[in-house]
Amino acid sequence: MRSLRLLACVMLLLPLGGFAADDIRELKLRDWEPKSMLVTKTTIVEKPRFPVIDIHNHLGGGRQTLTPERVQRYLTEMDEAGVRTVVNLDGGWGDRLQETIEVLDKAHPGRFATFALVNFAGIDDADWSEREASRLAESFRQGARGLKIDKRLGLIYRDKEGNILPVDDQRLDAIWETCGKHQKPVVIHVSDPAAFFTPLDRFNERWHELNEHPNWLFFGDKFPKREEILAQLHRVIERHPKTTFVNTHFGNNAEDLAAVGEKLDKYPNMMVDFDARISELGRAPYSARRFFVKYQDRILFGTDTTPRRDAFRIYYRFLETDDEYFNCAASHHLQGFWMIYGLYLPDDVLEKIYHKNAERVLGLTPPPEANTKAATPSAPAGQVLRVRSTADFEITGDGKNAVWSKTEWQSLYRRNGAGLPLLEEPSNRSRVKLLYSTTGLYVLLDGADKKLTATFDRDGAHLWEEDCFEVFLWPDEKQPNYFEYEISPLGFELPLLMSNQNGKLFRWQPWSFDEERQGIPRKVRKATSITGGAKQSGADISGWTAEVFLPYHLLQPLSNVPPKPGMTWRANFYRMDHDDGRTNAWSWVPVGRSFHEIQKFGTLTFE
Repeated sequence: MRSLRLLACVMLLLPLGGFAADDIRELKLRDWEPKSMLVTKTTIVEKPRFPVIDIHNHLGGGRQTLTPERVQRYLTEMDEAGVRTVVNLDGGWGDRLQETIEVLDKAHPGRFATFALVNFAGIDDADWSEREASRLAESFRQGARGLKIDKRLGLIYRDKEGNILPVDDQRLDAIWETCGKHQKPVVIHVSDPAAFFTPLDRFNERWHELNEHPNWLFFGDKFPKREEILAQLHRVIERHPKTTFVNTHFGNNAEDLAAVGEKLDKYPNMMVDFDARISELGRAPYSARRFFVKYQDRILFGTDTTPRRDAFRIYYRFLETDDEYFNCAASHHLQGFWMIYGLYLPDDVLEKIYHKNAERVLGLTPPPEANTKAATPSAPAGQVLRVRSTADFEITGDGKNAVWSKTEWQSLYRRNGAGLPLLEEPSNRSRVKLLYSTTGLYVLLDGADKKLTATFDRDGAHLWEEDCFEVFLWPDEKQPNYFEYEISPLGFELPLLMSNQNGKLFRWQPWSFDEERQGIPRKVRKATSITGGAKQSGADISGWTAEVFLPYHLLQPLSNVPPKPGMTWRANFYRMDHDDGRTNAWSWVPVGRSFHEIQKFGTLTFE
């Protein structure tokens, strides 16, 4: 009986599950990994609005490090992310620099720009300044595009007396003057984030990061104050007005935009890049956006990594979209526990930040205009498609009727988050053909695919939310009305009559007929076919095709219908794909974020 009483007492002390649970109050701070419950949109920006010059990368130096395989890996990542040029800050000097320039800059013209370094060894030698200035001038003659200085200056480097070498030490004046004389920029990193100069205690907002990397903490008497290091740099910039200084990490003071702006106003020879600092900028999106717009001529794109497409794409998302509260750790590493917000910068600002400012600072010759757009190949605005005539024929859904051989395929181009076309991949091929008869318009749409994502089982559903093709026809530019037709892989349709005001969709209504009248075709004829798999949602496939006949009688609420030889309509064609929860979109002619920017549509000319 006594043992039973004891067992009962023990059971009362246990949780209902019958075992002792961890006390959440004992959770270690380093183990806390909160997951946000906030539901927000996610924009995938695979390639940027304009080609990118990354001013701040670390690729290593010398032939032994930069093997052909490694360089090709860098180029592949750059191509996948729409990066034109990467600046390698690890060139060094002498033979190493020469080898680096040969295997990067000379072997791949326009893709890499190598920077030199100076050797701080022997800083106390009487001839150090003259020796290093001379060596730096030779580095520039070898082809170095600039000079990189890292944060050890002002924090780590010491003279023979054991004193930390200040950034504004006069022995370095010859270095800065040499850069100005040769019109080469100085990319300089001094100091570090503000939190790295405060105690590692419960108030430190970068506690997790510093707990993992305690050698990044510069708090204490062994190191100068952060404010003094920054002041040293600013004295150098003021003392050498003919030399351009690119202050890394957003002026090495991304936590205080007002202070950075004050220095940009004061020093016209100062620039900033934002490598590894979108975590700071993105948590103050209103101020950051105003700053980027105001100082759009003074900001350079940089990442502070080796080329990685996932890192680049986080930067694009930050700069181009209005996405909210997203994790940017993939851009560099986890920096604090906060999320960031996109700046949705206008095109004129993006173009300067992505490449124009860097071209100016580095003295790079811009490539031909055709290569400065966001992606190549691209379907130009105002694209013209000549539509050939045909006799009426049967719709089968596979496009195998010989009549289709009379006309050529037109490519649809994959869009980024801003609506700009991206480089097409064979695995994602999308295309369209058109013909017209005396009774209607024939459209053949074809796309490679991996998975069939289509669950709607009726006409009139929101087909754009799943895999579909879309046809937009605007017969008369003088009128604000146009026609939209969507079709899913399963053959369901959504015909719509649309109205547009001031370049934006105003209203829409379903628009279709169920039968012919007096022998006049009024009903859409359509069929679809699947290749490489079953015609069912979720099936693994290799592609699908839609064939559609749109009768003019259906379109005659619109003017300028039917078309006659020599007549023109405006039009666009789109594809939506939703594999594995990710949305991709294609268009014949690039518009903006909305498919309904009808003024940007291409032109159909009827032969």
